[in-house]
Amino acid sequence: MADGELILKLDDDTARRLRAAADAAGQAVESYAAELISSGLAGEWADSFARLAVYDRTGDYMSLEEGAAYFRTKLEERLANRK
Repeated sequence: MADGELILKLDDDTARRLRAAADAAGQAVESYAAELISSGLAGEWADSFARLAVYDRTGDYMSLEEGAAYFRTKLEERLANRK
């Protein structure tokens, strides 16, 4: 496999929906799928992926209360930065 090359196997329904969405966007299926994956891995998910990696490695997790407090803090930071 060449660097950056990845082969994904999709179920029939997912493949059909991906082809339809790519066609509607006027893009090749491969390009459209790459954009979807790239946007899904964008920086806004970095905190979530980092926390998941910690959980996978250690089993440590955040309680609902801690998660809600973290969410509120991040939301307040983003709202404050909009001004």
